[in-house]
Amino acid sequence: MEILSPLRACLSNSFIAFFLLLMMPKMALGQFSVIGPAGPIQASLGGEAELPCYLSPPQSAQHMEVVWLQSTRMVHLYRDEKDQFGDQDPDYQGRTELVRDAITSGNVTLKILEVKFLDAGKYMCLITDGYHHEQAEMELKVSGDEPETPAVPIAPFILLIASLVLPSLTYLYLLLFSQGDYMEAWGSAAASYG
Repeated sequence: MEILSPLRACLSNSFIAFFLLLMMPKMALGQFSVIGPAGPIQASLGGEAELPCYLSPPQSAQHMEVVWLQSTRMVHLYRDEKDQFGDQDPDYQGRTELVRDAITSGNVTLKILEVKFLDAGKYMCLITDGYHHEQAEMELKVSGDEPETPAVPIAPFILLIASLVLPSLTYLYLLLFSQGDYMEAWGSAAASYG
């Protein structure tokens, strides 16, 4: 009987170790962090900006929800394995995309096309798997010359105003002048009649 007891203890310990090894991936499921850049991202006006965002440890983000925000504005939403544009801020429509070739390794980098000055600011990359969510924040700085507003040539503007105002002033003057003669004639007729 004593020989069976050490065997039973060994089998029992092996079973516990085997069970823990099987359960470990399930216990770790949903545990990840989101990594963004250490410093601000620089982009040129009219160019492209890439805002990096990664899962750590590396794992597929295909079945996860990825939300990109700038303040409270929805920049990009990836859900149900596709881009969702219904709630996207109008300023970003047609100008954003996820870098898809690496989403299976946890890379959900956002690309902004035709960068504008209003794109500058703080961004948040929020990733959730339904049980766990994490986020990373970053800043985008935009550089370049602001386009000049075309100056309205003054001479055509004055001619336009004059062509609209002068006929009205002439009509008003003639109306007042002719009424003045009419009143004068009315006044002398009234005086001679009575």
